[in-house]
Amino acid sequence: MTSDYLIGPYYFDGPVNAASYSAMLETWLIPHLRDRGLLDDVWLQHDGETAHFALSVHDVFNEHFPGSWIGRGSPTSPAPLPWPPRSRDLTTPDNSLWGIIKGRVAARRYNNNEDLRRAVEDSFRTITPKMLRRMSQRTWRRILLCVQHQGARTDSLDM
Repeated sequence: MTSDYLIGPYYFDGPVNAASYSAMLETWLIPHLRDRGLLDDVWLQHDGETAHFALSVHDVFNEHFPGSWIGRGSPTSPAPLPWPPRSRDLTTPDNSLWGIIKGRVAARRYNNNEDLRRAVEDSFRTITPKMLRRMSQRTWRRILLCVQHQGARTDSLDM
């Protein structure tokens, strides 16, 4: 997601591991970004999940997003901008987007996974550029709060 464009959702078939995550990046996300002229203008932020931390995934980051990714690096593959693995509250999807999607989708019961997927996709389509800009502004506000409070979690500070 950018401050005015949302890509997704993406569904993994099976467990998320280094191979499936790399495949998603190379066959789905990177082509979407390239098609929209965004590939050279985005920064990817990743937490410390095992699939994000794998060296093979870092190779994909370094090839397609050289100097433009945030995450947990390693001694052999340092992140251009290191980020603690448990800072999920400072990402816009975790900070705002998923709460909106979950709130809309959880409002009813579904007969099967296909109906659930359709509901998630329908919810994604309701997210407007104005909503994305507000979510992005809220994330920056929380980052500033975190800095002002020496790295404290910002959930209770941003009301």
